[in-house]
Amino acid sequence: MITEIGFDADDTLWHCENHFFETQARLEAILEHHAPREEVEAKLHDTELANVRLFGYGIKGFTLSMIETAVQISRGKITGDEVHEILMMGKAMLDAPVELMPNVRTVLASLQDKYRLSLITKGDVLDQTNKIDKSGLGDFFDRIEVVQQKEVDNYRDVLTRHGIDAEHFLMIGNSIPSDVLPVLELGGWGVHVPYRHTAVFERHVDDPPHERFRRLESLSELPALLTKIEQEGAADR
Repeated sequence: MITEIGFDADDTLWHCENHFFETQARLEAILEHHAPREEVEAKLHDTELANVRLFGYGIKGFTLSMIETAVQISRGKITGDEVHEILMMGKAMLDAPVELMPNVRTVLASLQDKYRLSLITKGDVLDQTNKIDKSGLGDFFDRIEVVQQKEVDNYRDVLTRHGIDAEHFLMIGNSIPSDVLPVLELGGWGVHVPYRHTAVFERHVDDPPHERFRRLESLSELPALLTKIEQEGAADR
């Protein structure tokens, strides 16, 4: 029933959002003599949402949004040294090592001979490519796609270019809006593996009421889920 599996990257294969949360906390500390932390957090989220159409997703856009937030919160009183510190925070995020999720290599190795595997991630091409290289996971995948958005049209384009039938495609990731809903709409399978932090762009309250939606507690549960889906499909036939 399933022949192709697509994997999200950030916060699915490796940790990512925790770096954003830690850096945001440092920004709030820098600006605490200008505004309460709650006000800084709210302003940064609003600025990120407004800027994503211009900067896209990723650390570079986040850094620019932090600087804009700092200028606005401080009413232009932020110092050059503080702006430099924010820039260095962004550079440190870009230069950070990649920390893999538990058992990622074991899971990918167990699947790559039975399924065609794709890595489908969104964001800045250079940043995402660097993280893929640092992860050492690239050789597990038959194809790697870095897209600007993860919407229905983006998935349709990827599937069409590679001759993948959506009915036999499963996408797994930590975001319901980006990794699950578009694939379900195309007729595929969507598997959600929650991460402890969720970016403001990726928040979603309810699980989709769809027969091809599944939720796992960790990536390690994926092989067992695939076996179960295959068994259920065989029983239906």
